[in-house]
Amino acid sequence: MNNPIISITNLSASYITTGEPVQAVQNISFDIQQGEIFGLVGESGSGKSTVVQAILRTLPPPAVITSGSITIHDKDILSLSPSEVMGYRWKQISIVMQSALNALNPVLTIRDQIRDVLEIHSGLTNDPADKRIQELLSLIDIDVTRLDSYPHQLSGGMRQRIVLAIALALMPPLIIMDEPTTALDVIVEREILSKIIELRKQLGFTILFITHDLNLLLEFADRIGVMRAGCLVELDHAQTIRQGGKHAYTQKLIGSLPVASGPRKKGLLSRPENQDFGDHPILEVQYMSKSFPVSGFFRPKVIEAVQDVSFQVFPGEIVGLVGESGSGKSTIAKLITRLIRPTAGDILLKGTSTQVSEARRVSLEYRRKVQMIFQDPFGSLNSIHTVYHHLARPLLRHRLKSQEEVFDYIVEMLETVELIPGDVFAKKFPHEMSGGERQRVAIARTLSLEPELIVADEPTSMLDVSIRMEILEILAQMRIKKNLAIIFITHDLASARYLADRIIVLQHGSIVEQGLAEDLIQSPKEEYTQQLVQAASPGWLETLSFDENTKEKDENDV
Repeated sequence: MNNPIISITNLSASYITTGEPVQAVQNISFDIQQGEIFGLVGESGSGKSTVVQAILRTLPPPAVITSGSITIHDKDILSLSPSEVMGYRWKQISIVMQSALNALNPVLTIRDQIRDVLEIHSGLTNDPADKRIQELLSLIDIDVTRLDSYPHQLSGGMRQRIVLAIALALMPPLIIMDEPTTALDVIVEREILSKIIELRKQLGFTILFITHDLNLLLEFADRIGVMRAGCLVELDHAQTIRQGGKHAYTQKLIGSLPVASGPRKKGLLSRPENQDFGDHPILEVQYMSKSFPVSGFFRPKVIEAVQDVSFQVFPGEIVGLVGESGSGKSTIAKLITRLIRPTAGDILLKGTSTQVSEARRVSLEYRRKVQMIFQDPFGSLNSIHTVYHHLARPLLRHRLKSQEEVFDYIVEMLETVELIPGDVFAKKFPHEMSGGERQRVAIARTLSLEPELIVADEPTSMLDVSIRMEILEILAQMRIKKNLAIIFITHDLASARYLADRIIVLQHGSIVEQGLAEDLIQSPKEEYTQQLVQAASPGWLETLSFDENTKEKDENDV
């Protein structure tokens, strides 16, 4: 390899603080060859985003680049003037951001947002600009009738395609993809990646792909750099790393998540010796439906989020609810936890109707017995309160502990979820903890009320892959020790396979298939379940075929 499109040499960057500077990147060096897909992988805080921001010259204060060079076409990016930087952005390097909803302006149409790039960076206006915009939409397989739509009117997959179109607007030779599919469900994620790889072959651009998921990169990257704590700990061909890599951290990332195919691996998550959950369900969902009005007074339109769903959960059992975004998983979670009322149907807790149609009469006892773990550990904790406050408030509200007993009990709960020493973590604020530690706090808060049923709504999707199994193991241990029933909601079929006893597959608000977890994985009967298993299995890129029904749904999702 002797044709690098970009060379990074001994790059170091630090964040200035009131004390010693915090070194974010330390002597990073690598080249990206013309036409290759170069993957940069690492957990949150490993320095990936700092490298990207340095390449784009968007590194904000108090961050400073302390040494090194970044060369593209024989020019050192770090020495360019502000006007010269504007000249190479989008023309030489563009970026596909992680969250399409945040990357797009909510008050501008898709047409205006693409035209903005064309006008500022290439001077295209009026008819030539419109022609180019239509060409870009054709490339990403979106109908031109969507040009006057706003971002909120498009599905997640469509928004991500629009961000890709903006990155391709001036056909730069290098495109940075910064976690471009993190917020998408597995089927849409695979379709977006397949489209990116197809366009790369068609147009010949080079890709720097940033992610925390090494297993994902191994499917399509040519070479991979592994980052940890600001250092590049391994750099090699994807095939070499696929065989195990050389660094212990690389090996940890490879084995950090199971897959939804092949023989079941033993010992990944704890399971109870006795898996007879009895004949008396703790929860019964009976013919439950939920619709949401979206527009119209004389001819109101509604979205049928959940349609005629029925299932049971037994004490000590973990039931996985699996499906893509929009399948009704989170709506069911809110219905069970009584955050919203159903349009029809009933919920029975221990054989007793909870009068779900009367949400205002939800008893404190029901709130205590049925608890929820939310998806986002950054949003479920109030940043201005300590961990002690978050755990003490529900205990006092439900009168489970006296003021004198609260602190010792909170310390015990924190150490139960492996936040040790508990008395130190009790005094911390959310911003002083990692994402995994915050989610452990959320789990401790849930467990402190001694619930009988926990609804865990995507509890690991916002976390780095290497700590997801740690969080899942906590849930597995809690069901063994406390005989807790858990509804595990996820779009990750592999995690559901190893944690859940039974899996219920949802699509368009209805149950399409259900059964014992391993039986459903090994012998899926419905076409949609087969697609989920295939998309979550190694080798998906070679076998991926676009399902017309899924594609049509994505294009018409508003």
